[in-house]
Amino acid sequence: MKADVFFFDYSGDRGVLSGLEKLCTASSILKGIPEGGSVAVKLHMGELGNISYLRPVFVRRLVDLVKKRGGKPFVTDTVALYPGGRTTERKYLSTAAFNGYVEESVGAPIVIADGNGDEGVPVPVENRLQGCDLREIGIASRINEADFLLVLSHVKGHMITGFGGAVKNLAMGCVAREAKKEQHRANPPLLDEARCDGCEACIRICPAKALTMKGGKPDREAEKCIFCSTCLFACDSGAFQWERGNKERFQLYLAHAASVVMQRFRGRIGFINFLQDITPCCDCAAPAGRALVPDMGILASLDPVAIDRASLDMIDKAVAIDGSGLPEGPDRMGRLHNVDSLVQLRSAERLGLGSMDYRLLEHTDSSA
Repeated sequence: MKADVFFFDYSGDRGVLSGLEKLCTASSILKGIPEGGSVAVKLHMGELGNISYLRPVFVRRLVDLVKKRGGKPFVTDTVALYPGGRTTERKYLSTAAFNGYVEESVGAPIVIADGNGDEGVPVPVENRLQGCDLREIGIASRINEADFLLVLSHVKGHMITGFGGAVKNLAMGCVAREAKKEQHRANPPLLDEARCDGCEACIRICPAKALTMKGGKPDREAEKCIFCSTCLFACDSGAFQWERGNKERFQLYLAHAASVVMQRFRGRIGFINFLQDITPCCDCAAPAGRALVPDMGILASLDPVAIDRASLDMIDKAVAIDGSGLPEGPDRMGRLHNVDSLVQLRSAERLGLGSMDYRLLEHTDSSA
């Protein structure tokens, strides 16, 4: 059976915030919120220096809607593996505030779901597809404690997965650091010794001190490595690279992690994808690049696979902005990053997260 995906189109003179409210009503994504229940409003609040993350004004409207349904919302995300403005609870709260995310602006507490060294609530990965070795996933404790999960995803490009949407938000954004590391283990940065000039920049910047020089080349100690790929971005010679096969295996791992989170909240979860500021790189990047296509609108669904597939299909059909470098489709985002970005969705569908077969229901709002 086709999954329903509801769409609010930005084109024309339409009231966006009132349209978002009516989109939530039409899609029934907030229907499962229990009276007095805790609601985790999950989103990426942007890396320090990123300017294309989801604007707080959208989150404020959704927080108000959750309250109208009788829920008790908190706005949340988890810390990052890589060095930057989100590696600890303290740093992330500071970055969130810099980006406009404070309780006064969004109307709810800002909670870092795996702060202060939280290792998450371990949940076994019971159903595994061939090629995935994940045994358990640690769901960030404060997300796991919620009664309902509202997943807000800014759809954009991603250098490893092609794009990031609802499935990736579940898999990477709702879990603790160790679970992030175990997923990234599937796609380690590999050294091309012929390109390496022995400058030792990677040695100096590695946050885990997992690299040492041997024979004039960096050598990685796998047990120390957190697979953040900081070394890859620090290398001016391009000596570290990701293999396409490993990038696609990483997506397989994403699907399994997402399935664990989805199972925890089955029947008590909703998804909203924002098709705006669609940049080549993700909200972890600063900068993330120029927009690839014009802003399109907002999607809502109870199905994370369907809403992501609809997002990709709309990007494939969009007119690229001149000079963006976005290739023609299908799977334009995957082609941009030399990967099949549908691996995560096909895997998620096989694991029972949802369906790639969907029905798009357009909702319009004529109010100013």
